[in-house]
Amino acid sequence: MLSINHDKIEKFYDFLDKATLFIYQEAKLNYLDSFLMSVDYMLAQDEKLNRLDEKVMDGLNRLYEKKEEETYNKEEIRKAFQLSLLKAFKHLKLNMNDITPDSIGMLFSYFVDLFFQKQDRISVLDANVGCGNLLFSMTNNSNKVFSKMVGVDINPIYLDISLRLANLLENEVEFFNQNNLEKMLIPPVDLIISDLPVDDEKDIKSYSLLNTKNKITYKPYLMIENLMKYGKEGCYYFYLIPNDFFTKPKNDVMKDIILKESHIQAIIELPVDMFKEKRNQKSILILRKRGQGLSVNKEILMLRFPSFKEKDKVKRAIDKVHQWYHQNI
Repeated sequence: MLSINHDKIEKFYDFLDKATLFIYQEAKLNYLDSFLMSVDYMLAQDEKLNRLDEKVMDGLNRLYEKKEEETYNKEEIRKAFQLSLLKAFKHLKLNMNDITPDSIGMLFSYFVDLFFQKQDRISVLDANVGCGNLLFSMTNNSNKVFSKMVGVDINPIYLDISLRLANLLENEVEFFNQNNLEKMLIPPVDLIISDLPVDDEKDIKSYSLLNTKNKITYKPYLMIENLMKYGKEGCYYFYLIPNDFFTKPKNDVMKDIILKESHIQAIIELPVDMFKEKRNQKSILILRKRGQGLSVNKEILMLRFPSFKEKDKVKRAIDKVHQWYHQNI
């Protein structure tokens, strides 16, 4: 896990915030576009700055001259980026739930290090990458080397945001603007992660791939079924699921698909105080794809994770996870 300096986060955020506000006021772009332009300026992406006139560029140069010389690690950059992005989302009244909380990415990184103890290099696919916070908070805080990173999302705006963050972090990532319910040109990977989307019946009708054989129309079910094709034998799946995931229509069909293709490793209910509204409360579902010669866990880890504010309870929960792992894996 990377150590962070909060003063450095504040300095990085301060420059992004001032640059964004300057572009917003002078170039009359919307706040999110202004934010992305401020990142492009930091990355010296001159071809993307052609929309800015000479006066705006001169102002940005003056701001940059006042910026303190400093080195930042990846987690300091990511946190400063997320603070700026949250401000842009608030400004445009976008859905804040589309940005996965940092704490979940850190939990994912813990499970990566636990389940991949015997593997140093990992290929990973974030199948609903959004703005990249889950993927990069996980990879930043894991001890593993991610030899290949792939991000898929149907929203091109979110992919633009993820690409900027990847470039700031100097991460090599392949991004695909694709429907994650359809065939994807992605080689099998060691780990598939996703903050599963909120289902929208109007949206689901627009997808060309519907599981007509099983008559499943719940988007997260369709997505999990499709993603079974993109994991290697023994691949792990880390999913963030709604707490009512196993109560939706055709849940029996979904359970059959999961058990046919994989072994359920864990279902971990996340702390209530992590979510503002009850309907947004989620759990972590961990699966392992079946494969020849792979051992099967004797028990499924069922755990209600305590609030991160209660350090003693968190430690006991971690101890319980370790105990389960050594008895079952």
